[in-house]
Amino acid sequence: MKFLLVLFLLFLNACPRSEPAGYCGHPLEISKDTLSFSAQGGIDSVFVSNSFWRFTGYDLSEHGCEKIFGYDSDYCSNNYCHNNSDIMKFQCSWLEVKARPQSIFVSVTQNETNQERYFWVDMQAGNCHSGFSITQSAE
Repeated sequence: MKFLLVLFLLFLNACPRSEPAGYCGHPLEISKDTLSFSAQGGIDSVFVSNSFWRFTGYDLSEHGCEKIFGYDSDYCSNNYCHNNSDIMKFQCSWLEVKARPQSIFVSVTQNETNQERYFWVDMQAGNCHSGFSITQSAE
């Protein structure tokens, strides 16, 4: 009888436990959730707790921005590429966002318009999501 009980307990421990749908076991933590720039522009960075993440989307107030994916040996030799097909970079007329494994670099040009600029970056690692906003004041 004890033998059957031991076998039953071993069986229970050997069965894989599934996590609920959407479960985020290791949250994707970032050092800042907002980057604010003056009208003069500048450079800033965000540090990421996980090195296995990717950009998943963006929301922007200006059209003409693009999310760049595709292998480029010149870019990848000097910058972080997630794999041979992904270049993790956003580029707009006024903004550039480049990724490395645990950091994201943001550069913003001078704002010569009379409107505030806004850009949202969404990131994902497994089922974990995070993101940050970029704002630039008007001239």
